[in-house]
Amino acid sequence: MTGQDLTHVLVDALGKRIEEPEAVRLAEALGKKALKSATPNNRPGLGSAKLGLEVGTHLNVKNRSFWPPRKQGRLWVTYVTHAFISPNYRGALPADFDWQMDDAALSARFERRVEGAIKAIRFTLPPPRDGLKADVELASDGRPRHLYLAVVSERAYATIYPGDKTENTVEAGFFAAWCGLEGVLREGRLDAEQERVLRARRISPRAFLANALGGLLWQADVKPEFDAFCHAYMNGLMQPREAAALGDIRQIFGEGNYWRTSGDPMTEDSWANYDRIAPRYAQRLAQWQRGEIGSVVDDAALKLLIGR
Repeated sequence: MTGQDLTHVLVDALGKRIEEPEAVRLAEALGKKALKSATPNNRPGLGSAKLGLEVGTHLNVKNRSFWPPRKQGRLWVTYVTHAFISPNYRGALPADFDWQMDDAALSARFERRVEGAIKAIRFTLPPPRDGLKADVELASDGRPRHLYLAVVSERAYATIYPGDKTENTVEAGFFAAWCGLEGVLREGRLDAEQERVLRARRISPRAFLANALGGLLWQADVKPEFDAFCHAYMNGLMQPREAAALGDIRQIFGEGNYWRTSGDPMTEDSWANYDRIAPRYAQRLAQWQRGEIGSVVDDAALKLLIGR
């Protein structure tokens, strides 16, 4: 198999369920048995060091085409979601990319960014097809460490999962309602009637998130200029840490809803409780825009958030 170009097999399999023919062919090409179903605590993958290819799976993909996570019988529906390609890989590579390129050569051709506490240098490469993304990370020697191909995903700020208790997602509803009222949502995300209902407070904040937004407040729901703020604030990635959502919830309400019992007044999905927290959202956004607070993303958190 060492002389076989597996790129087209890999690209076909990404985004497919593990039992679909494309995923089965990829496992066979790697000389492995079929991929196993993932669980909330385990994401089985396949790899071949000799071929320079490692393939991963996930059941919880932040992509609306794969949402929500669900079971089929006793097993979780599992997708082939990403792959790490090493320098010894002998298959086709993205246009204008070569393993021998250094930082300067890559910077001349691709978008460069620095991420994480370890300041990893990454480049965005042309995706092999619609629905996928590709990037390269540099190793300590200044050459590419690996090529990363993955299903396109969104950054998630607030999510209501099937089966979530209402009281546990009330605080997410507060932030979603604030986004809807303060012009953070992208143009056209709400229709005229949804906006009228929200502004008239004829729907509760949590019900707004659950119904008008379908339970999702993700990257594609907000204007691009607010993405970094929403991501850092709602995922606890603020500097200072206490300037993130959980810190503000604890300061204003005493504790988060996950640690309260049902029936506690602070768990109420009410506009009165919204009015207590909304000014803090506005304050944090203003501080962000003035540069008084910012984002600090450690590498472990980054990998968790993007499913690596």
